[in-house]
Amino acid sequence: MMEKAVILSTGDELITGRVVDTNSSYIADKLCSLGLEVVAIFKVGDTKERLLWALQRGVELGDLIIGTGGLGPTADDLTTEVVAEFVGQALFLQGAAIITNPVGTAPGFRISVGQGKMLLWLSGAPREMEAMLKESVLPWVEQERKAGGEISTCTFKIYGLTESRLDDILKPISVTEGARLSFRAHYPDLSLRLTVRGGQGREKNFKELRAQIQNLIKPYIYGEGEETLEEIIGKLLLEKGWTLALAESCTGGYISHRITRVAGSSTYFKNSAVTYSNESKIRFLGVKRATLEQYGAVSQETALEMAEGIRRAAEANIGLSVNGIAGPSGGSPETPVGTVWVGLANDAQSDARLFRFQGDRERIILGASQAALNWLRTTLLSDQNSSDAR
Repeated sequence: MMEKAVILSTGDELITGRVVDTNSSYIADKLCSLGLEVVAIFKVGDTKERLLWALQRGVELGDLIIGTGGLGPTADDLTTEVVAEFVGQALFLQGAAIITNPVGTAPGFRISVGQGKMLLWLSGAPREMEAMLKESVLPWVEQERKAGGEISTCTFKIYGLTESRLDDILKPISVTEGARLSFRAHYPDLSLRLTVRGGQGREKNFKELRAQIQNLIKPYIYGEGEETLEEIIGKLLLEKGWTLALAESCTGGYISHRITRVAGSSTYFKNSAVTYSNESKIRFLGVKRATLEQYGAVSQETALEMAEGIRRAAEANIGLSVNGIAGPSGGSPETPVGTVWVGLANDAQSDARLFRFQGDRERIILGASQAALNWLRTTLLSDQNSSDAR
Protein backbone atom coordinates (compact mmCIF):
# COMPACT_ATOMS: atom_id res chain seq x y z
CA MET A 1 0.00 0.00 0.00
CA MET A 2 1.39 3.41 -1.01
CA GLU A 3 1.59 5.44 2.19
CA LYS A 4 5.08 6.94 2.53
CA ALA A 5 6.97 9.02 -0.02
CA VAL A 6 10.58 10.13 -0.41
CA ILE A 7 11.71 12.96 -2.68
CA LEU A 8 15.16 13.14 -4.27
CA SER A 9 16.51 16.32 -5.87
CA THR A 10 19.78 16.12 -7.75
CA GLY A 11 22.20 18.72 -9.04
CA ASP A 12 25.40 20.40 -7.89
CA GLU A 13 23.65 23.76 -8.19
CA LEU A 14 21.23 22.75 -5.42
CA ILE A 15 23.82 21.83 -2.82
CA THR A 16 26.06 24.83 -3.52
CA GLY A 17 23.23 27.30 -2.97
CA ARG A 18 23.31 28.73 -6.49
CA VAL A 19 19.76 27.51 -7.11
CA VAL A 20 16.94 27.16 -4.59
CA ASP A 21 15.24 23.76 -4.70
CA THR A 22 11.58 24.60 -5.26
CA ASN A 23 10.82 21.21 -6.85
CA SER A 24 10.86 19.21 -3.63
CA SER A 25 8.54 21.57 -1.78
CA TYR A 26 6.12 21.61 -4.73
CA ILE A 27 6.08 17.81 -4.99
CA ALA A 28 5.73 17.40 -1.22
CA ASP A 29 2.78 19.77 -1.16
CA LYS A 30 0.96 17.84 -3.90
CA LEU A 31 1.67 14.43 -2.38
CA CYS A 32 0.48 15.57 1.04
CA SER A 33 -2.73 16.80 -0.57
CA LEU A 34 -3.31 13.20 -1.73
CA GLY A 35 -2.84 11.90 1.80
CA LEU A 36 0.71 10.55 1.49
CA GLU A 37 3.26 11.09 4.24
CA VAL A 38 6.49 12.60 2.94
CA VAL A 39 9.05 11.04 5.27
CA ALA A 40 12.27 12.44 3.76
CA ILE A 41 13.66 14.85 1.18
CA PHE A 42 17.22 14.29 -0.05
CA LYS A 43 19.34 16.71 -2.05
CA VAL A 44 22.52 15.31 -3.61
CA GLY A 45 25.10 16.49 -6.12
CA ASP A 46 25.82 15.08 -9.57
CA THR A 47 27.95 12.14 -8.49
CA LYS A 48 27.24 8.45 -8.93
CA GLU A 49 28.08 7.47 -5.33
CA ARG A 50 25.85 10.10 -3.74
CA LEU A 51 22.93 9.31 -6.00
CA LEU A 52 23.23 5.58 -5.29
CA TRP A 53 23.26 6.34 -1.56
CA ALA A 54 20.15 8.52 -1.87
CA LEU A 55 18.32 5.86 -3.87
CA GLN A 56 19.13 3.21 -1.27
CA ARG A 57 17.94 5.41 1.59
CA GLY A 58 14.82 6.36 -0.36
CA VAL A 59 13.84 2.74 -0.95
CA GLU A 60 14.44 1.92 2.72
CA LEU A 61 12.16 4.73 3.90
CA GLY A 62 9.40 5.08 1.32
CA ASP A 63 6.88 3.19 -0.79
CA LEU A 64 7.05 5.87 -3.48
CA ILE A 65 10.29 7.61 -4.45
CA ILE A 66 10.14 10.62 -6.76
CA GLY A 67 13.36 12.09 -8.13
CA THR A 68 14.08 15.16 -10.24
CA GLY A 69 16.99 16.27 -12.38
CA GLY A 70 19.75 14.70 -14.45
CA LEU A 71 17.68 13.53 -17.42
CA GLY A 72 19.37 15.68 -20.07
CA PRO A 73 22.09 14.91 -22.62
CA THR A 74 25.07 16.50 -20.84
CA ALA A 75 27.91 14.61 -19.19
CA ASP A 76 26.72 15.32 -15.66
CA ASP A 77 23.22 13.96 -16.34
CA LEU A 78 23.74 10.58 -14.70
CA THR A 79 20.26 9.64 -13.57
CA THR A 80 19.33 6.95 -16.10
CA GLU A 81 22.74 5.29 -15.84
CA VAL A 82 22.76 5.26 -12.04
CA VAL A 83 19.15 4.07 -11.72
CA ALA A 84 19.86 1.26 -14.19
CA GLU A 85 22.78 0.14 -12.04
CA PHE A 86 20.68 0.45 -8.90
CA VAL A 87 17.97 -1.88 -10.24
CA GLY A 88 20.56 -4.24 -11.73
CA GLN A 89 20.11 -3.53 -15.42
CA ALA A 90 22.11 -2.29 -18.35
CA LEU A 91 22.12 1.36 -19.33
CA PHE A 92 18.62 1.10 -20.79
CA LEU A 93 15.85 0.78 -18.18
CA GLN A 94 13.95 -2.32 -19.26
CA GLY A 95 10.38 -2.47 -18.07
CA ALA A 96 10.21 1.23 -17.24
CA ALA A 97 7.10 3.19 -18.16
CA ILE A 98 7.73 6.50 -19.89
CA ILE A 99 6.41 9.67 -18.24
CA THR A 100 5.81 12.14 -21.03
CA ASN A 101 7.13 15.69 -20.79
CA PRO A 102 4.46 17.93 -22.36
CA VAL A 103 6.55 21.11 -22.23
CA GLY A 104 10.11 19.80 -22.71
CA THR A 105 12.25 17.29 -24.58
CA ALA A 106 13.44 14.95 -21.80
CA PRO A 107 10.82 12.39 -20.71
CA GLY A 108 10.77 10.82 -17.27
CA PHE A 109 10.20 7.23 -16.23
CA ARG A 110 8.49 4.98 -13.69
CA ILE A 111 10.02 1.68 -12.62
CA SER A 112 9.55 -0.90 -9.89
CA VAL A 113 12.39 -1.22 -7.38
CA GLY A 114 11.00 -4.32 -5.67
CA GLN A 115 8.90 -5.02 -2.59
CA GLY A 116 5.97 -3.21 -4.18
CA LYS A 117 7.88 0.07 -4.22
CA MET A 118 8.03 2.44 -7.19
CA LEU A 119 10.61 4.93 -8.38
CA LEU A 120 9.53 7.85 -10.58
CA TRP A 121 11.90 10.34 -12.14
CA LEU A 122 10.98 13.74 -13.57
CA SER A 123 12.69 16.66 -15.26
CA GLY A 124 14.56 19.04 -12.95
CA ALA A 125 13.26 22.12 -14.76
CA PRO A 126 10.44 23.39 -12.50
CA ARG A 127 8.04 24.20 -15.32
CA GLU A 128 8.53 20.78 -16.91
CA MET A 129 8.39 18.96 -13.57
CA GLU A 130 5.10 20.63 -12.63
CA ALA A 131 3.51 19.70 -15.96
CA MET A 132 4.69 16.07 -15.71
CA LEU A 133 3.50 15.82 -12.12
CA LYS A 134 0.09 17.31 -12.85
CA GLU A 135 -0.68 15.46 -16.08
CA SER A 136 0.84 12.03 -15.40
CA VAL A 137 2.14 11.41 -11.90
CA LEU A 138 -0.61 12.67 -9.60
CA PRO A 139 -3.44 10.90 -11.49
CA TRP A 140 -1.38 7.68 -11.40
CA VAL A 141 -0.65 8.04 -7.67
CA GLU A 142 -4.30 8.68 -6.90
CA GLN A 143 -5.37 5.64 -8.92
CA GLU A 144 -2.75 3.40 -7.27
CA ARG A 145 -3.82 4.45 -3.80
CA LYS A 146 -7.45 3.71 -4.59
CA ALA A 147 -6.47 0.32 -6.00
CA GLY A 148 -4.76 -0.46 -2.69
CA GLY A 149 -8.08 -0.22 -0.87
CA GLU A 150 -11.23 1.86 -0.84
CA ILE A 151 -10.45 5.41 0.22
CA SER A 152 -12.47 8.56 0.90
CA THR A 153 -10.75 11.92 1.26
CA CYS A 154 -11.50 15.61 1.59
CA THR A 155 -9.38 18.69 2.23
CA PHE A 156 -10.53 21.78 4.12
CA LYS A 157 -8.88 25.16 3.44
CA ILE A 158 -8.70 27.15 6.67
CA TYR A 159 -8.08 30.79 7.59
CA GLY A 160 -7.76 32.32 11.03
CA LEU A 161 -6.29 29.39 12.98
CA THR A 162 -2.76 28.32 13.80
CA GLU A 163 -1.79 24.68 13.41
CA SER A 164 -1.59 24.22 17.20
CA ARG A 165 -4.95 25.89 17.77
CA LEU A 166 -6.56 23.71 15.09
CA ASP A 167 -5.12 20.62 16.76
CA ASP A 168 -6.63 21.70 20.10
CA ILE A 169 -10.07 22.30 18.60
CA LEU A 170 -10.12 18.88 16.92
CA LYS A 171 -9.10 16.91 20.02
CA PRO A 172 -12.71 15.89 20.84
CA ILE A 173 -12.85 13.97 17.56
CA SER A 174 -12.20 10.26 17.98
CA VAL A 175 -10.24 9.18 14.91
CA THR A 176 -11.21 5.57 14.25
CA GLU A 177 -9.06 2.84 12.75
CA GLY A 178 -8.39 3.46 9.09
CA ALA A 179 -8.92 7.21 9.44
CA ARG A 180 -6.28 9.91 9.49
CA LEU A 181 -6.18 13.68 9.94
CA SER A 182 -3.20 15.50 8.48
CA PHE A 183 -2.32 19.20 8.67
CA ARG A 184 -0.46 21.17 6.02
CA ALA A 185 0.66 24.69 6.92
CA HIS A 186 1.73 26.90 4.02
CA TYR A 187 1.47 30.52 5.11
CA PRO A 188 -1.01 32.11 5.04
CA ASP A 189 -2.94 28.93 4.31
CA LEU A 190 -3.64 25.98 6.57
CA SER A 191 -5.16 22.81 5.18
CA LEU A 192 -6.73 19.87 6.97
CA ARG A 193 -7.06 16.60 5.12
CA LEU A 194 -9.31 13.75 6.21
CA THR A 195 -8.50 10.31 4.80
CA VAL A 196 -10.56 7.21 5.59
CA ARG A 197 -9.68 3.72 4.35
CA GLY A 198 -11.61 0.50 4.61
CA GLY A 199 -14.41 -1.51 3.12
CA GLN A 200 -17.78 -1.85 4.76
CA GLY A 201 -18.69 1.17 6.85
CA ARG A 202 -15.96 3.34 5.35
CA GLU A 203 -18.31 5.86 3.72
CA LYS A 204 -20.46 6.15 6.84
CA ASN A 205 -17.35 6.71 8.98
CA PHE A 206 -16.06 9.30 6.52
CA LYS A 207 -19.32 11.26 6.50
CA GLU A 208 -19.54 11.26 10.29
CA LEU A 209 -15.96 12.48 10.74
CA ARG A 210 -16.40 15.09 8.03
CA ALA A 211 -19.54 16.43 9.73
CA GLN A 212 -17.78 16.55 13.11
CA ILE A 213 -14.92 18.57 11.63
CA GLN A 214 -17.29 21.00 9.95
CA ASN A 215 -19.25 21.51 13.16
CA LEU A 216 -16.08 22.35 15.09
CA ILE A 217 -14.33 24.68 12.63
CA LYS A 218 -17.00 25.85 10.20
CA PRO A 219 -16.34 29.60 10.74
CA TYR A 220 -12.71 29.09 9.71
CA ILE A 221 -13.27 26.98 6.58
CA TYR A 222 -13.15 29.06 3.41
CA GLY A 223 -13.00 26.28 0.86
CA GLU A 224 -12.42 22.63 0.04
CA GLY A 225 -10.07 20.80 -2.29
CA GLU A 226 -7.49 22.73 -4.28
CA GLU A 227 -9.64 25.82 -4.89
CA THR A 228 -7.92 29.08 -3.99
CA LEU A 229 -9.43 31.97 -2.06
CA GLU A 230 -9.38 34.20 -5.14
CA GLU A 231 -11.19 31.53 -7.18
CA ILE A 232 -13.88 31.29 -4.53
CA ILE A 233 -14.29 35.07 -4.51
CA GLY A 234 -14.58 35.07 -8.28
CA LYS A 235 -17.41 32.55 -8.16
CA LEU A 236 -19.24 34.55 -5.48
CA LEU A 237 -18.95 37.76 -7.50
CA LEU A 238 -20.23 35.99 -10.61
CA GLU A 239 -23.16 34.49 -8.72
CA LYS A 240 -24.16 37.92 -7.42
CA GLY A 241 -23.43 39.73 -10.68
CA TRP A 242 -21.19 42.14 -8.77
CA THR A 243 -18.04 43.94 -9.80
CA LEU A 244 -14.93 44.64 -7.74
CA ALA A 245 -12.35 47.44 -7.65
CA LEU A 246 -9.18 47.59 -5.55
CA ALA A 247 -7.10 50.36 -4.01
CA GLU A 248 -3.75 49.15 -2.71
CA SER A 249 -0.90 50.81 -0.89
CA CYS A 250 1.36 48.52 1.16
CA THR A 251 0.46 45.42 -0.88
CA GLY A 252 1.67 47.10 -4.06
CA GLY A 253 -0.83 45.45 -6.42
CA TYR A 254 -0.42 41.92 -5.07
CA ILE A 255 -4.14 41.52 -4.35
CA SER A 256 -4.93 42.64 -7.91
CA HIS A 257 -2.44 40.06 -9.16
CA ARG A 258 -4.19 37.32 -7.19
CA ILE A 259 -7.61 38.34 -8.48
CA THR A 260 -6.53 38.60 -12.12
CA ARG A 261 -4.63 35.32 -12.27
CA VAL A 262 -8.04 33.62 -12.19
CA ALA A 263 -9.27 32.94 -15.71
CA GLY A 264 -12.39 34.95 -16.53
CA SER A 265 -11.78 37.60 -13.86
CA SER A 266 -12.34 40.36 -16.41
CA THR A 267 -16.05 39.63 -16.03
CA TYR A 268 -16.15 40.95 -12.47
CA PHE A 269 -12.91 42.89 -11.89
CA LYS A 270 -13.19 46.55 -12.92
CA ASN A 271 -9.78 48.03 -12.09
CA SER A 272 -7.21 48.73 -9.40
CA ALA A 273 -5.10 51.63 -8.22
CA VAL A 274 -1.74 51.26 -6.48
CA THR A 275 -1.56 54.52 -4.56
CA TYR A 276 1.66 54.59 -2.55
CA SER A 277 2.04 58.32 -2.06
CA ASN A 278 -0.39 60.63 -0.31
CA GLU A 279 -0.71 62.70 -3.48
CA SER A 280 -1.79 59.65 -5.48
CA LYS A 281 -4.41 58.82 -2.87
CA ILE A 282 -5.78 62.35 -3.18
CA ARG A 283 -5.59 62.50 -6.98
CA PHE A 284 -6.87 59.06 -7.98
CA LEU A 285 -9.08 58.07 -5.05
CA GLY A 286 -10.37 61.36 -3.76
CA VAL A 287 -8.97 60.88 -0.26
CA LYS A 288 -9.23 64.19 1.59
CA ARG A 289 -5.97 65.96 2.34
CA ALA A 290 -7.34 66.81 5.77
CA THR A 291 -7.86 63.09 6.48
CA LEU A 292 -4.25 62.30 5.65
CA GLU A 293 -2.94 65.21 7.69
CA GLN A 294 -5.05 64.43 10.74
CA TYR A 295 -5.01 60.61 10.79
CA GLY A 296 -2.11 59.63 8.52
CA ALA A 297 -1.85 57.35 5.49
CA VAL A 298 -2.03 54.23 7.67
CA SER A 299 -5.35 54.65 9.41
CA GLN A 300 -8.95 53.53 9.55
CA GLU A 301 -10.17 56.80 8.10
CA THR A 302 -7.84 56.66 5.11
CA ALA A 303 -8.71 53.02 4.41
CA LEU A 304 -12.41 53.93 4.37
CA GLU A 305 -11.94 56.82 1.95
CA MET A 306 -9.72 54.69 -0.28
CA ALA A 307 -12.37 51.95 -0.53
CA GLU A 308 -15.15 54.45 -1.15
CA GLY A 309 -13.04 56.37 -3.66
CA ILE A 310 -12.06 53.40 -5.82
CA ARG A 311 -15.63 52.08 -5.78
CA ARG A 312 -16.92 55.45 -6.91
CA ALA A 313 -14.24 55.98 -9.57
CA ALA A 314 -14.63 52.47 -11.04
CA GLU A 315 -18.43 52.42 -10.68
CA ALA A 316 -18.05 49.01 -9.03
CA ASN A 317 -20.41 47.25 -6.64
CA ILE A 318 -17.72 46.80 -4.03
CA GLY A 319 -14.45 48.55 -3.28
CA LEU A 320 -11.63 47.02 -1.27
CA SER A 321 -8.62 48.95 0.03
CA VAL A 322 -5.42 48.21 1.93
CA ASN A 323 -2.91 50.50 3.63
CA GLY A 324 -0.22 49.66 6.14
CA ILE A 325 3.46 49.33 6.95
CA ALA A 326 5.14 46.31 5.36
CA GLY A 327 8.59 47.22 6.71
CA PRO A 328 11.31 46.67 7.48
CA SER A 329 11.39 50.42 8.26
CA GLY A 330 8.67 53.02 8.65
CA GLY A 331 7.10 51.78 11.86
CA SER A 332 6.63 53.60 15.14
CA PRO A 333 5.57 52.63 18.69
CA GLU A 334 2.01 53.69 17.85
CA THR A 335 1.99 52.13 14.39
CA PRO A 336 4.54 49.30 14.28
CA VAL A 337 5.68 47.42 11.21
CA GLY A 338 2.97 44.89 10.32
CA THR A 339 0.08 47.26 11.00
CA VAL A 340 -2.49 46.97 8.18
CA TRP A 341 -5.89 48.58 7.69
CA VAL A 342 -8.34 47.02 5.23
CA GLY A 343 -11.31 49.04 4.01
CA LEU A 344 -14.47 47.77 2.33
CA ALA A 345 -17.31 49.73 0.77
CA ASN A 346 -20.54 48.72 -0.94
CA ASP A 347 -24.15 49.90 -0.99
CA ALA A 348 -24.84 48.41 2.43
CA GLN A 349 -21.76 49.46 4.39
CA SER A 350 -18.41 51.18 4.62
CA ASP A 351 -16.09 49.72 7.20
CA ALA A 352 -12.42 49.24 7.99
CA ARG A 353 -10.61 46.62 10.05
CA LEU A 354 -7.22 46.56 11.73
CA PHE A 355 -4.83 43.62 11.31
CA ARG A 356 -1.34 43.09 12.71
CA PHE A 357 1.18 40.78 11.10
CA GLN A 358 4.63 39.54 12.03
CA GLY A 359 7.57 38.66 9.80
CA ASP A 360 9.47 40.13 6.89
CA ARG A 361 8.08 42.37 4.18
CA GLU A 362 6.94 39.57 1.87
CA ARG A 363 5.21 37.73 4.70
CA ILE A 364 3.33 40.86 5.77
CA ILE A 365 2.19 41.55 2.21
CA LEU A 366 1.03 37.95 1.80
CA GLY A 367 -0.80 38.00 5.13
CA ALA A 368 -2.46 41.33 4.34
CA SER A 369 -3.68 40.05 0.97
CA GLN A 370 -5.17 36.93 2.55
CA ALA A 371 -6.90 38.91 5.33
CA ALA A 372 -8.38 41.36 2.83
CA LEU A 373 -9.63 38.65 0.48
CA ASN A 374 -11.08 36.57 3.30
CA TRP A 375 -13.03 39.57 4.61
CA LEU A 376 -14.29 40.19 1.09
CA ARG A 377 -15.38 36.53 0.92
CA THR A 378 -17.31 36.67 4.20
CA THR A 379 -18.95 39.93 3.16
CA LEU A 380 -20.12 38.43 -0.12
CA LEU A 381 -21.45 35.38 1.72
CA SER A 382 -23.26 37.39 4.39
CA ASP A 383 -24.92 39.55 1.76
CA GLN A 384 -25.87 36.43 -0.17
CA ASN A 385 -27.39 34.83 2.93
CA SER A 386 -29.32 38.04 3.69
CA SER A 387 -30.71 38.08 0.15
CA ASP A 388 -31.69 34.42 0.40
CA ALA A 389 -33.47 35.08 3.68
CA ARG A 390 -35.46 37.90 2.11
